[in-house]
Amino acid sequence: MLHFRMNMPFCLMAFYGSIMIIIVLIMRGLLKNRLPKFVFPALWCVVLIRLLVPFSLSSPLSMKVPDIFAYTNYYTAQTAETTVNAAGDSSAAYLETGTATGTDTSVVAVSLDTSETSIFSHQYMSDFAAFWLQPRVLILVAYFLGLAVTVSFLALQKYQCTKRLKNRLLLEHNETINTMLREMDMGHIPVFTCDEIASPLVSGFLNPCIYLPTRMNFQDTALLRHILAHETMHIKRHDNYVKAVMLITLCLHWFNPLVWIMSKYLSADLENACDAALLKSYDAEERRLYAMSLLSMAVSRSRVTLLYSAFSRTEIEKRIKNILNYKKASALILAFSFLFLISGTVVFATGTQAPFSSYLSSYCASSNCRWGCYVDITRDIYLGENAQRRAENIIIDVLKDDNTNDPEIMEEQIKTALAEAFGVEKGAFRVVFSLCLNDEEKYAEYADWEILREEDGSFSYHGEKVRVYTDEQLGMHIERNGTIDIAIHRDRYGFILGVTAQHAGEEMFDEQTKYWGLDR
Repeated sequence: MLHFRMNMPFCLMAFYGSIMIIIVLIMRGLLKNRLPKFVFPALWCVVLIRLLVPFSLSSPLSMKVPDIFAYTNYYTAQTAETTVNAAGDSSAAYLETGTATGTDTSVVAVSLDTSETSIFSHQYMSDFAAFWLQPRVLILVAYFLGLAVTVSFLALQKYQCTKRLKNRLLLEHNETINTMLREMDMGHIPVFTCDEIASPLVSGFLNPCIYLPTRMNFQDTALLRHILAHETMHIKRHDNYVKAVMLITLCLHWFNPLVWIMSKYLSADLENACDAALLKSYDAEERRLYAMSLLSMAVSRSRVTLLYSAFSRTEIEKRIKNILNYKKASALILAFSFLFLISGTVVFATGTQAPFSSYLSSYCASSNCRWGCYVDITRDIYLGENAQRRAENIIIDVLKDDNTNDPEIMEEQIKTALAEAFGVEKGAFRVVFSLCLNDEEKYAEYADWEILREEDGSFSYHGEKVRVYTDEQLGMHIERNGTIDIAIHRDRYGFILGVTAQHAGEEMFDEQTKYWGLDR
């Protein structure tokens, strides 16, 4: 069962997105030359969705929410006093009124007396300063300042690029160019020539245009065809949309160096994918000529390639090597690539989840069983109406009918019953057991091991006053005075196996003295 919500916090979007970037970079380094070039631009698009869309899709694949981001469950469940009638009728099992419903919320009413108004006014400025000095507020201020700087920086570069492209001339009467564009089914794309650019490029979001440098040789039809084919392929593949989304991501995640690294590799992978899409229809000689065209028109200095698609010398050697070594992917490789892409997308989409409340049931117990337990959910999931009550009834039935006194067996039975009732996997539940003994039963067991409770509430062991006793299942008790510390060990069924003791002067005794501050 999947559970979809639009509630992912921005900090978790950045955290999960960073993990995905690292994974894609590792896969890219290992498989870049073994998979078709369209695979990694598609994976980068999945990462962009994770960084921008606050969706949470919980599934059995979802990993645990990191503790630093975990949701704090402010609801404290009361202990459920569960009783079963002597006849053992399952229909008579019920939770008493002390059982928490999971829906009640404690509200603290705060009133401000009018006599305190002057105090409030005097403290206003100090409270105002304290607000702005809070770490969360300082982080938000720093984030929006960085956002403003990043947007201004990219906007300035876009303005400078647009200013250079204003000195352009539309090549509407060049029949060679028009014929080539019609053959590529891209006759509607305007082509300009410009003195301010050194390399062909595509610019524009809604209405992309091709810009050619004035210095290029327009008589070289092979070169012209390769340039137009490359640039129109960028338009057909909607690379301008991908780069626009990448720019938005850079602005929102300006603080994350991994996002800036991703932008570099995304641009390179878009160029490689564009080359590969063209090379499918070229023979060996045509691929050689295409490589020469790339080399002749590549610019020598770095460009901000996210603002437009252009020939660049940054990775030209790698691209030419890929072109000359190009081989058509076999049907098996293509099938594997699609499977790899789909499985990677599914894992990325469902492997992360937003913080959620793990509470499902209150503490349940039965007079027929030495154990009580409560159940949490391990992932964000919707279990329908009255989920708590239904879960508690299932837990009570298992505890009431148990005759093994084995918490491992009961845990499996509870998980199986809950999974069948709610239609989810057993791993969606976590069962926490603890011994459920009243004081009379507990002290009777202690007495069998010569641990006696005195009238003043303290304990003695073999006649010595106990300072600290620790029970593996039932907690601990501390006294300020005493000459012996004891630890009570139990087996998997909750019965006492033995007692270990440390006397005054022994190393463990002295360590506990310091740990609990009993020497003060």
